[in-house]
Amino acid sequence: MNENKSQIWRINTRTQTLKREPVPETWQRLGGRGLIARIMVDEVDAKCDPLGAGNKLIFTPGLLVGHILSSTDRISVGGKSPLTGGIKEANAGGRTGYHMAFMGIHALIIEDMPEKDGYWVLHLSLKDGAKWERADDLAGLGVYETAPKLLEKYGDKVAIS
Repeated sequence: MNENKSQIWRINTRTQTLKREPVPETWQRLGGRGLIARIMVDEVDAKCDPLGAGNKLIFTPGLLVGHILSSTDRISVGGKSPLTGGIKEANAGGRTGYHMAFMGIHALIIEDMPEKDGYWVLHLSLKDGAKWERADDLAGLGVYETAPKLLEKYGDKVAIS
């Protein structure tokens, strides 16, 4: 894993900026859906509009990501559900959880509402941090059409979420 201490990466979609901060003590022993629930309780007003600026979209690797145990490289994604108004979380396998843990990202918190219309790719790297790139050419494409285009552009050493 990354030699640097894990951090929280906050992405502001309005300003398209990245802020890195230390992991609060109460979040250090949490990962996956447990961490999503804790962040939501700590930071999101229960009465906020699920489709508004007060909600957050949170990506967190599980606590065992990067170990040699089978099926531990999972990623959880969650926020306030527009359907139920409660906290909703889903998880998936693949490379994203591993890449986030390797980069020292304890949680990626996407906040606020974009000012600019259009479709965007958010490219995260240790070298550049967060880089926003227009992706209007991907609008309307399905996963099986989009993934090869992203792999061609960014290489096969990336994780796509």
